[in-house]
Amino acid sequence: MAVSVERNNNMTAVQTTQIESPAGAAPATKPTNSNNPAKKQQPQPSYAKQQPSASPATRKHEEFKNQLVHDVFGRDNKGRVPMEKVTMLIWQFRDDPAVVQFMAQFVARFSGSRSTYDGIEFYLPQIAHMIIHLEADWDEAILERFALVIAQQSQHFALQLTWILEGAIEDYQPETVEGKPNPGYNQLFYHRCITLLSNIERCVVYGSPRSMELQRMYEKGDISRDDYEQMKLEDRLNNAKQITTHGANFRNLMQRMKDTKISLPDLKLERKKGREKESATAAASSPTSAPSDPGSPTIMTATSNDKGKQISKYGGTLLYKRRARTALYKPKRWKNRYFEIEERMLYCYNFQPSYGGQLRRAMPLEGATVEEFEGKYPFMFVVRNHHFEYIIRAKSEKDMSLWIRLLRGESEANALIPHILSTDEMFQEKKVTGEDETKRSSPNTLTPSQAARYEFFRNERDFVAAVCDVAEVLRFREPSDRKKVAPGLVSDIKLPPCGYVPLCKSTDIWRRVDSVMASETRVFNTNERCPMIYYFIAKRGEPVGGTLEPRNPNLDVAEYLHTLFKVPDLENRRLTSIGEHADELQLGDSGDDSDDKDKGEVKVEEQDEDYDEFELTMEDPTERQNSVWSEDSKSSKSFLSSSMKGIKGNQQFREFMQESFAKLPSKIATRMTRPDGRAQSKRGGRMSYLDRNSAPLLNVPIIDTPIIENANDDDYDSAADSLSLDGQSIISAGTGSIVFGDTVKKFEHHDGVSKESLDRAKAVVCGGESWAEQSARMLQSAKIKGEEKDSSTLHEMVTMMAKSNDDLRQEVFVMQMIHYFESVFAKANIPVWLKTYRILSTSKSTGMLEFLTDATSIDSLYKSDKFPKVGGLRAYFEEVYGSPTSKCFLAAQRNFIRSLAGYSLVAYLLGLKDRHNGNIMIDTRGHIIHIDFGFAFGMAPGHEWSMERAPFKLTKDYIDVMGGPFSEGFKEFQKLFVDGLKAARSNSLNALGLVEIMMYKSNYPCFSGTRYGGGVSLKRFEKRLMLDVPDNKVEIKARKLIKTSIDHAGTKLYDVFQFHSNGYAY
Repeated sequence: MAVSVERNNNMTAVQTTQIESPAGAAPATKPTNSNNPAKKQQPQPSYAKQQPSASPATRKHEEFKNQLVHDVFGRDNKGRVPMEKVTMLIWQFRDDPAVVQFMAQFVARFSGSRSTYDGIEFYLPQIAHMIIHLEADWDEAILERFALVIAQQSQHFALQLTWILEGAIEDYQPETVEGKPNPGYNQLFYHRCITLLSNIERCVVYGSPRSMELQRMYEKGDISRDDYEQMKLEDRLNNAKQITTHGANFRNLMQRMKDTKISLPDLKLERKKGREKESATAAASSPTSAPSDPGSPTIMTATSNDKGKQISKYGGTLLYKRRARTALYKPKRWKNRYFEIEERMLYCYNFQPSYGGQLRRAMPLEGATVEEFEGKYPFMFVVRNHHFEYIIRAKSEKDMSLWIRLLRGESEANALIPHILSTDEMFQEKKVTGEDETKRSSPNTLTPSQAARYEFFRNERDFVAAVCDVAEVLRFREPSDRKKVAPGLVSDIKLPPCGYVPLCKSTDIWRRVDSVMASETRVFNTNERCPMIYYFIAKRGEPVGGTLEPRNPNLDVAEYLHTLFKVPDLENRRLTSIGEHADELQLGDSGDDSDDKDKGEVKVEEQDEDYDEFELTMEDPTERQNSVWSEDSKSSKSFLSSSMKGIKGNQQFREFMQESFAKLPSKIATRMTRPDGRAQSKRGGRMSYLDRNSAPLLNVPIIDTPIIENANDDDYDSAADSLSLDGQSIISAGTGSIVFGDTVKKFEHHDGVSKESLDRAKAVVCGGESWAEQSARMLQSAKIKGEEKDSSTLHEMVTMMAKSNDDLRQEVFVMQMIHYFESVFAKANIPVWLKTYRILSTSKSTGMLEFLTDATSIDSLYKSDKFPKVGGLRAYFEEVYGSPTSKCFLAAQRNFIRSLAGYSLVAYLLGLKDRHNGNIMIDTRGHIIHIDFGFAFGMAPGHEWSMERAPFKLTKDYIDVMGGPFSEGFKEFQKLFVDGLKAARSNSLNALGLVEIMMYKSNYPCFSGTRYGGGVSLKRFEKRLMLDVPDNKVEIKARKLIKTSIDHAGTKLYDVFQFHSNGYAY
């Protein structure tokens, strides 16, 4: 369906005309723009029910659908899925589950496109924030299931979402890792994060059950490409539904099954002091009532038709002591607490919750170790995970054995349907055969391929945690000892067999970490932290499993992991088609399905023993289509037209997306034409900026173009022009070196600066060795030390920074906003320069950052022995790049001006503060780069007493490099700043929406507290965008900002303050 819309007075006029439809399909419509009233009476779209005469409500409903289609597609989308619009619409209509569900289904349908998936990952912080924090009166599983569908396509996406959730868990858990009560504890948010975290793991372990069968059907020609893509999505939707319905959400489980409460007949615990002992059997006198004794151990059970009586929750009173991993151990008294095992969590209450007990602590049991503990008292055991350690005393040996068995079962369960013990397992006696109970066969035993996926997922998380933990350990060492002990700690890190540095996208090139250069590790000493620089040797172009396909050095992360873990363990079983009710399968469906459990589920039927699951064909394996990404040409087709294509497979699914429009309730149409209707009771009468604004959402494609090193351009080193592997040319995302066999190839980007000038710059900026030279030296050194010489595998250096004791989540968001504005400027053809680098927050206090190579801080530059003694930054430019009229000087000056304009814009728009010379860098080509965004959106050191009152930092040194305040260079800077501000202003709706989403119930320092909470930061951001300023006065205001910033007294005073307090040069 092609859509053409003309806006007039905030209304949308759409004309539809009949177009030819495929055989067997309903007629489609093709809207065209027309202002002629006589031509507006056209047939309604086929997805809407035809009526002889449309009622006003129906017409409004159709207008809303057309409006929604236009907002999603628009004339400037050029066939791509505009994730910026999708994200904003989900936020706008967050209290309408029908709209949220439609948008989630729409994006999931086209997630096979690389551009769409890049957009999903770019807006993941907003999607995750809405999943965690929205409190609407609709099923929260809509967005959760959408995330699970996307996670099945890329394990990298699953990892990124996992780290976001782990940070949120620390925000909302009952207590801090130091053992203190958490003032930010929120039971609802905590439960959501724990549930989704477990469900993501199940998605990773099980993947898409039918993916291999569908791929073989496509390769044999049994189904078309469109059939394959639609059936694959159907399989993922079905998998997400099963996981969210039967996974970790026991509350839904209890709603579908009959609940009873019983107590163990043979276990007794003492009542609290002053009360008589009572048999636990007496508590079962009423099967639906709570036990009479709040200290009695109880089991919550549910009866299932196929598995009989199942155990979903177990609780009882125990004595315990607690240790925190990061806290000093102090002797503590034993405490009586009520413990409960549920949803792979161990909850600790002051007493039984049915009697009003309050939650005191909670420990995730995933990956936890449970062991008997030899100590002063009998019947002791210990439960520990990454953060916590509980030492527990049971009443008897039998009681202890039962608790250990239950806890181990929860810690080791990784099945699609979680670990739910049977009554037989609960009451079974100890076996005398000597068989290890943890190794016994069970319905939840993982197959080899499932175990491989689980091991990868767990190992990658452990690897990232270990990398960050070294920085945490060094933080407590004396600064003089850190550099000595760091190499040894780095050498002790266990490298996983299939690990990688996750500072990338799913569509970025796969680089497997093979070894670490421990001796090259760099350590930075600061007052509160100990950041570290790691250097890993990575491999590209390795053979993947037993595939016969040519090696591809440019295989992306999602493709590599899919190929590596795609082989299923069917064990003489074959998957058949999904049930007939696939059209009812929706992301938000959470109804009672106990009576139709077979609907939409993958069925398994037994095959003959001579059935060959991996039947050989005459097809050339090198011609197989990739099963992760669909062809961009296919994905770029309009949504409705592709949905209405005839398919050989499931007829119901063909109508799945097509009918989504018709399922939207008519009340939303009324709200669409009445903006004030969006601020109803759900939001307490408060309207968001998006609700108050009637301007259309604009399309802003996020730019992220890799550098192709063999391009015919003088800016690139041509040494690698002929580098290829199995016919695949090598692509590099930046400067560096690659070892290919016995040959070392260096990649360098010049930006118009000559090699001689770069050599002079690197002597000052990076100690006389560029990153290309440094990485080549490391690779050659590693090969001399015995590195395997594989002439068909590429070796490459990967570097990154690890941090601890630092919450990087706010920096992640600020960098996302910088990346957004970079895309806005690129769309407007404004040649400013910004360096958008990767930042990954792995918890509330740890993270990883992309290390900026061939660059140093202005502070270090000023302190260098080779920096000119007089003349400042201008003298440095002339000494390094040549005379002011030379080609190299002008190129470096241009780089400086364009980067200064870019960072002046984002520093002003985003309210970046703490801009001392330790947080501003310069590279060998003359660009300046801002780092460290702990103070943003007006939040500043000193708060109301901040010295940084200038709109942005513009020192005399900067102006001298441009040629002075009356030079052509300064005029170019002014023009770039004015044009950039106008472009940001024109594209403000999406930017304000991103801030508004992340500000909602936010823990970011720049959005919370009395100074910056309550929407204060958003109002200031809106003011900086000058939305209330007439268009003809924007340039005057922008030039006034520049004039105010020039050599501002507050800027100079803050530099002086930082010099005396922290030693930063100025």
